[in-house]
Amino acid sequence: MKSFWQSLPHPFTVLAPMEGVTDVVFRQIISQIGRPDVFFTEFTNCDGLMSKGRRRVEDALLFSENEQPVVAQIWGLRPENYYKTAQYCREKGFAGIDINMGCPVDTVIKKGACSALIKNHSLAKEIIDATKEGAEDLPVSVKTRIGFDSISLTDWVGFLLQQDLAALTLHFRTVRELSKVPAHWDCLPEIMKLRQELAPKTLIIGNGDVGSLQEVKEKYDLWM
Repeated sequence: MKSFWQSLPHPFTVLAPMEGVTDVVFRQIISQIGRPDVFFTEFTNCDGLMSKGRRRVEDALLFSENEQPVVAQIWGLRPENYYKTAQYCREKGFAGIDINMGCPVDTVIKKGACSALIKNHSLAKEIIDATKEGAEDLPVSVKTRIGFDSISLTDWVGFLLQQDLAALTLHFRTVRELSKVPAHWDCLPEIMKLRQELAPKTLIIGNGDVGSLQEVKEKYDLWM
């Protein structure tokens, strides 16, 4: 089944998911003043969503049809809850599901979630496989960083490119760098070479230091 990712213009724009920012109200405002081609929800904890406290979590997955295509971004630790959350998102009518493997917040890393998965390939694969199984025909993507302590293109990015993802969003900084240094867009040629070798159908989405539509075009031209 053809996913919405394959029908987007090139270059396309995405509203990056931001915790405590990109809720449904914010997205409605953005849709009126500068609509991107794709919307993402806030980070949504799938373990919380599948717990007794799910009502505290469900609001993060509210959306309006005028936001489509809108992608649910999820995070957590238990593969079985990723599976159930993917089913939930499919029933709710999301266009896709994105797995957060890039959040650099220390409290999240200490739990072993998000960017901690850069050091735990086996769990990362279990999570991706469980999400894809629950999503059925919905496209599954991942957002991450280009390494933990240092840039890790072959080991980490290459690993993800072997997981048959619809799209892979790369924040061009390591976890340790947070947002304290300029994004490493110079890594793009090597990443695109890896993509051509391992997963030519997986879309690569660049993230970091993109401040205008002109910059979108300039950065897109880097890999064309």
